[in-house]
Amino acid sequence: MGGHTHTHPRLGEQGGTPPPQAPGWVGVGLGKAGTRTHPPTPEGPGGAGSIWGGLAHLAPCGMCGTGGSPQSCGVHLALPPPPQSLMDAQNLRIEELLQKIKQQQYKLDKQNLQIKSLQSKVSSCPALQLGDRSLVLAVRRGVMQTAPGMPCHPQERLFIPELPEDCHQLFLAGQQSSGVFQVQPVGSQPFKVYCDMTAEGGWTVIQRRTDGSVDFDQLWDAYKNGFGDLHGDFWLGLEKIHHLVQEGRYNLLIELEDWEGNSQVVQFVFSLGGESTAYMLNLLGPLSGELENAIGDFRQLPFSTRDRDHDLKADTNCAKHLSGGWWFSTCGHANLNGKYFRSIPRQRHERKQGIFWKTWKGRYYPLKSTTMKIQPAALEAEP
Repeated sequence: MGGHTHTHPRLGEQGGTPPPQAPGWVGVGLGKAGTRTHPPTPEGPGGAGSIWGGLAHLAPCGMCGTGGSPQSCGVHLALPPPPQSLMDAQNLRIEELLQKIKQQQYKLDKQNLQIKSLQSKVSSCPALQLGDRSLVLAVRRGVMQTAPGMPCHPQERLFIPELPEDCHQLFLAGQQSSGVFQVQPVGSQPFKVYCDMTAEGGWTVIQRRTDGSVDFDQLWDAYKNGFGDLHGDFWLGLEKIHHLVQEGRYNLLIELEDWEGNSQVVQFVFSLGGESTAYMLNLLGPLSGELENAIGDFRQLPFSTRDRDHDLKADTNCAKHLSGGWWFSTCGHANLNGKYFRSIPRQRHERKQGIFWKTWKGRYYPLKSTTMKIQPAALEAEP
């Protein structure tokens, strides 16, 4: 057999000759000789419809190296510029982002105007200027919302969410030490209370008698609003107590002490009506503790003072007959707001006006000290 010479097809046939160069197209040579430019032509062999119109074309051996050396054969990539449709999509996306930024800026400007409007309402109301500073801070933070055109009514009760509703909520927030703190039950103005912090939680003290420094023989308005010193002897006020307990069931814990250093406690679940019910005391559960019930066999008892007789004894004003305001039934069961005696009186008719709990020490033994405090009732206490 004679020698057989293998020849490559001429590029003018199937595959054609390499297209002439056109500016703007770059062929990336992967041969040993480096980079050559072999751009495709728009039409014909090597045009958009041929093998030369794709992203790459092949250069035959002997045509792509320096001097046509066969060792320089390689693959050349032709990279077209990005299509116009991609640039249009990017521009559209940028426009959408710019529109969103404009919308957010509009909302921010609107909120700033609302805050300025609220600040203006506060500054135009003298009662608020002189009121609790935390209210102004709440308005500045945008916490409170005022309807457009709402007039300024200083007598309206305002809610400041920064304050705890009672001492137990303050305890849950991490406060461990007892003392005087400001609270704000829902629907009430802020007011100060004495908080007794224990291992079981925070207790809001509503009454304390220790030394007789405060006269408890007061009229209705005084018992409604409160009197005394939160650091000493005091009555918190029926209206404040009502606001504290109106959201649910509360425990009332009563601590009693005699003159010999003995003490007793009694506790029960209760609720308290508003002034229209004469601050009706409602017993919602049995008493706990070693003492028997000294409230009487009544589940509901209105509050009485010597100028507002609501007791259950038809022919007697218990508050006037005894002393101080209390949830009297028929005068003889208990009165923790009676007259304070630093020593036990000799006369029996005097002793009956003192502080007493009939089922402990009897009707005519004036106690040395009392404390009444409240806390939200535990879930397990509910029926």
